[in-house]
Amino acid sequence: MNAPRLVVTTNGPGELMGWTRPFLHAVYRAAPDARVTLVFVPCPYATGREAAIASAMFPAADIVDPKGYGRFLLRKPVKGMERGSGALQYLGGDLYHATTIARRLGVQPMTYKFTRRSYCQSFVRFFALDERNAAELRRAGAPPERVRIVGNLVPDAVLGSLSASPDDRAGEGICVLPGSRPMEIKHALPFFLAVALAIRKRRPGVAITFVLSPFNGDDELRAALEARPDARMGGIRGRLASDGRSVEVEGERFVVDRSGDYKALSQARLVVTIPGTKCIECAVLSRPMLVAVPLNRADLIVMNGVAGYLNLVPIVGPPLKTMIVRAAERRFRFLTQPNIDADREIVPEMRGILAPDEVAEKASTMFDDDAGLASARDALGRVYAHDAGASDRMAAQALAVAMDEGLEVAL
Repeated sequence: MNAPRLVVTTNGPGELMGWTRPFLHAVYRAAPDARVTLVFVPCPYATGREAAIASAMFPAADIVDPKGYGRFLLRKPVKGMERGSGALQYLGGDLYHATTIARRLGVQPMTYKFTRRSYCQSFVRFFALDERNAAELRRAGAPPERVRIVGNLVPDAVLGSLSASPDDRAGEGICVLPGSRPMEIKHALPFFLAVALAIRKRRPGVAITFVLSPFNGDDELRAALEARPDARMGGIRGRLASDGRSVEVEGERFVVDRSGDYKALSQARLVVTIPGTKCIECAVLSRPMLVAVPLNRADLIVMNGVAGYLNLVPIVGPPLKTMIVRAAERRFRFLTQPNIDADREIVPEMRGILAPDEVAEKASTMFDDDAGLASARDALGRVYAHDAGASDRMAAQALAVAMDEGLEVAL
């Protein structure tokens, strides 16, 4: 029997670490001889380091970076992108890329979490996070018999990286997660550095760690820390230590953790963060959070579609994008995924024009609230408990599709 072939499309750091990593680990556990091609499609959220890190994680796979994908679109030969039987799993990026690659290669396409009505007949499987997501897929036109609920992949990404199971003990210190995207590092890092300094002044003995992505390099961090902070964001300057393991500001030192192993997070008493996959990771670890959404520079927030580029239009662009971003934000009851999935506020969200001192005051108050933190730990630990094993469930079904040459869809 031939080894199963799987092509996976993904894009940014969150999709690679939170979805693709646990899925491919599960694929290799089930089929060590699987022929895997991982394709990084163009993405405004990418750092440019994704392909190199994926190569280190999955040395047996063929890794196609965005430039390689561009050569493929120009019909130039690219290793791992040969036509033949197998399956394709969408795990990030525009669905257009997934369906285009599948059609060119002659493989059976599958999607996870997302679809659009125009693609309702394109996929042989529509993998869903839960029944709510499955209903969304069906409403978008997915044939009900092709929808499969497998669960959220992110918990497996977290649990698979820990040497021991997470517990619900109180923990110590504060972890700050300012984001990993270029615009977040440039503008949110100085903002949250000011938050950390204000917390340290209120709680001199509290350990504070900045948890950053392995994708963020020293040069990027130094450029953000040493530049003049944006006046509307209200951040401060700092200095990255020569070894890249701490930030110094006004005589204070804050540890920098770029290990990606979740150890610091798993031991924190409180996490101060922006929305994103990181909030699901904290929930899996039962870590209470304060989620801050500074809209001080809403015109610089990365978003999909044409609106994402309005800030580049002189004079009228930035205020128009700011209006669009704030209008969109008001439509959502919650911006934090655990709150959305629990359909209630488990962790507080601070949204709008924020000052670092406001965030620091709220974080300090939460840090001292033993009962409130215990309640949050218990509630967060329950939100994704049922998702454990999602990557194995999804990998088993994806491999079954890869081995079944009789499946056909209209692309």
